[in-house]
Amino acid sequence: MVHRLPHIIVPADLGSRVGYGIQVYFPDLLAPLLRTLIHITSPPFTFTAPGAEDSQVDTKVVISYKIRSLAKETAFWAAFGLWFAFEPVMTRAAPNSKSDGTDNTNTNTDWRRLGASTDAFVFVARRRPESLGWAVPASDGALLAGVGAWGSETGRCDDTFETLLLMGLDGDGDDEGARSASAA
Repeated sequence: MVHRLPHIIVPADLGSRVGYGIQVYFPDLLAPLLRTLIHITSPPFTFTAPGAEDSQVDTKVVISYKIRSLAKETAFWAAFGLWFAFEPVMTRAAPNSKSDGTDNTNTNTDWRRLGASTDAFVFVARRRPESLGWAVPASDGALLAGVGAWGSETGRCDDTFETLLLMGLDGDGDDEGARSASAA
């Protein structure tokens, strides 16, 4: 009997804490991570939900990420976006709730990206239904270059992650970016 995976949670990133807060980081594990996510979101581990819009794959991947070395990590996100549609988790305080433990009530109901204050991201992703028919390249380099996506023998990339980064450059909607620019 094959068990179906309703959700896959990838906690934190590929770093691990060692000693006195020194971060050990393994960017060489990004391609195997992507390959693993592709395989465990493929049949028989997942299925297309009957009656789902656009034959949407039912399994959700929740992945958190903190920028360590953007130059080394961008290829992963460019390839990840080819195989998975993803979006950031957004959060906001409930209107009129006490957000800081004081007697003041919270009237700020702006939506913010979860993890924005720590340069972290939490994404919810679903496998792109069309990707279920693509050949997964054997080489890690080819996988991160986007070979095989859309049936292509040449590299491809997705710009979802870069777009999300650029959208967050203004202070995540709290006008700090505008205040900093005007103070300079």
